[in-house]
Amino acid sequence: MKKQKLLEESKRCLKCKNHPCQKSCPIGTKIPDIIDMFQNGKELEAGKELFENNPMSLVCSLICPFEKQCMGNCVRGIKGESVNFPAIENYLIEKYLKEIEFKNISNNKKVAVVGGGPGGLSGAFYLSKKGYDVTIYDDHEKMGGMLRYGIPSFRLTRDNIDLLEKKIYESGIKFKKNMVFNENTLRNLKTEKNYQGVLVSTGAWLPKELDIEGVERKNVYYGIDYLKNNIDIGKGKKVVVIGAGNVAMDVARTAKRQGNNVLIAYRKKLEFAPATKAEIKEAIKDGVEFLTEVTPIKITDEGIILEDNNEKKRFLYECDNIIISVSQKSQFNVEKLDGYFYGGDLVTGPETVVKASLTGRESAKLLDDYLNRKGVS
Repeated sequence: MKKQKLLEESKRCLKCKNHPCQKSCPIGTKIPDIIDMFQNGKELEAGKELFENNPMSLVCSLICPFEKQCMGNCVRGIKGESVNFPAIENYLIEKYLKEIEFKNISNNKKVAVVGGGPGGLSGAFYLSKKGYDVTIYDDHEKMGGMLRYGIPSFRLTRDNIDLLEKKIYESGIKFKKNMVFNENTLRNLKTEKNYQGVLVSTGAWLPKELDIEGVERKNVYYGIDYLKNNIDIGKGKKVVVIGAGNVAMDVARTAKRQGNNVLIAYRKKLEFAPATKAEIKEAIKDGVEFLTEVTPIKITDEGIILEDNNEKKRFLYECDNIIISVSQKSQFNVEKLDGYFYGGDLVTGPETVVKASLTGRESAKLLDDYLNRKGVS
């Protein structure tokens, strides 16, 4: 959407006294204020406000569950179309990030961020702005975490993540790739590398297992592994995806793009699916089929045995591959260690990017407060 059309869209905002759109934003984006700045030609100022409130604003403006947040609570949407604030936000934050050069300042304090996903990046940006010498550790080749390795490029193009990566380096933040931690090496990081504090935001990369017979078969995958490792299952296959969250939609749409017939099997009615209506709509548009109110019972050579939840009858659904996508968990636990703070999905469980950004930012604030109280120099 071009600037003039965005300005016209912004004029549809009623500037409601109670700001229901703002109140429904998990990170409290000052939507009416941003729109007002935009209308008054203060685009870079608006971009700065967006970034300082939410360093992941660029990607949140593209993949947030808007129907449950800002747009879903817009008064305009009661009798018509909600104001498309995400499009306005995306224009402003992209302009800001492309036109403003970030500066590297220093307060001579060293901190580490473990995890280069949205929570870690949000915390790193905050700490860098405070003057900390920040080093991000991640077990991937490039930063971005779930943004780069868990969300398909057809939903979030990589140039957005590359722009955030550019600003990370521009801020003077260092990135250590392919760094794999276990509980002991994580506990020892602070003392061994002489950091004043550590922010841990390692995400939720381990799949939650499905406890049924046959999950160990070679034709069975877990959704997060399938996406992360770019697994190519071939084409012309019959694929069943178990689960109906946004990750399951990503998995199903990816398998569809590989040239397969894809069915999502879900234990409840589709209206209760965790995925957003927008993602379900896109999956249907891509040709993904849905079978609801069924429970997986057993995986066999021929396919998967499902039980109809209403009639309690079991039947075989013949297929070539099964991809289980019923949520994820973290490999680490939150521990009370001196100088350690935690954010992202490690704290909340699998959640939205905006909530990961919020917890990363707030944990970084706690780390900063902690070091200021201790008078660390």
